[in-house]
Amino acid sequence: MMINTGGLKILIVEDSTIIRDRMNIILSELNCISHIVNSGDGNEALNLILEKKPDVILLDINLPGKSGISILKEIKQQSKATVVMLTNYSDEYYRSLCAKLGADHFLDKSTEFEKIPSLLASIYKEAV
Repeated sequence: MMINTGGLKILIVEDSTIIRDRMNIILSELNCISHIVNSGDGNEALNLILEKKPDVILLDINLPGKSGISILKEIKQQSKATVVMLTNYSDEYYRSLCAKLGADHFLDKSTEFEKIPSLLASIYKEAV
């Protein structure tokens, strides 16, 4: 992935406004982020991916419209974005399925949320 040195463009795909707002607060404090776009719906997310061309997509599995699994399949066919699955569905079945479909990272929303800033910083360092 080649990005400009201004920082990562992030797309948050999460139907919970509470989680989305929390992520926006955390990410807005990171120097490696230049732009944050939000979507609460799977269909809208696919349009935003094509339109905004994010560097990193934080993707929930359970979404209205299209599931995160369906979106992951499509993303990997049409985008070079790094995909971080961020979900409460963290059992081995979903971890394996997402890895098979091309997810770059998989985080449990309830126990690994605090890892997001350091993960994004390392993705940025690898990209520049």
